[in-house]
Amino acid sequence: MRVLVVHAHPDPESYGAAVRDATVRGLEQGGHEVDLVDLAAIGYAPRLTAEEHRNYDTIADDHPDPTVRSHIELVRACQAIVVVYPTFWSGMPAVLKGWLERTMLPGVSFRLHSTTRKVVGALDHVDHLVGVTTYGSPRGYRLLVGDGGRRTLWTLRLSCGRRCRFRWLALDAIDTRPERDRIQFLDRVEARMAELGSGRSFRPVGRRR
Repeated sequence: MRVLVVHAHPDPESYGAAVRDATVRGLEQGGHEVDLVDLAAIGYAPRLTAEEHRNYDTIADDHPDPTVRSHIELVRACQAIVVVYPTFWSGMPAVLKGWLERTMLPGVSFRLHSTTRKVVGALDHVDHLVGVTTYGSPRGYRLLVGDGGRRTLWTLRLSCGRRCRFRWLALDAIDTRPERDRIQFLDRVEARMAELGSGRSFRPVGRRR
C-alpha cells in the first residue's frame, strides 16, 4: 500500500520528530511504500495566495506552485494518509492547516456538483486516514474545549469512500508524563502503523490507566 505521511513540527529534534520516525518505521515494517512530506523541513509556505483563491475551482489541474503540484500528485497516488502533528491551541499547527487548504482542492479531495454545487468526495482511493498527535493538556481538558485538529481530519474523512477507516493515535498531557510513557507511545505508534491494512483491531493508545 502506498502511504502519504504529512508531518508538521517546527523542531527537527523534538519529540514530534521521534513520533514521525516511529510512524515511518512502522509503515515500512508493514511493507508499505511511504511518501513523507515534512512541512517544516521543506520550508512549506502555507498561505493560500490571491491567485489560488481566484482560481480555486480549477487551479488543481495545473497548479502554478511546483511544490503544491507535487503534493497533489502524492495525494492522488496514495491509498492511505497519515498526518503527524502536535496539537497547538486545540488545533493543528498553522502550516498543516495551510497545507490542507492549498492541497485538498476541488478535483483533488472533492468536486462540486455541476448543477447543485454540492460537495462530492473525490478520495475514493484512500482506504485509511490516520491522525497521530500529542497534547500538552490532559484528556479532560480536550473533551471540555474540543479538538479542532481531529474535527478537521474527520471532515477530510467525509471526502473518502465508505470503506475508508479513520483512526486516531494520541498522547495526552505530554508535558507532565514520565519518559517511559513517551517511549511506550513511540513503540505503540510503530506497532499500529505496522498493522495498518492488516485487518487487525486498531486499539486506541496513549490514555492514562
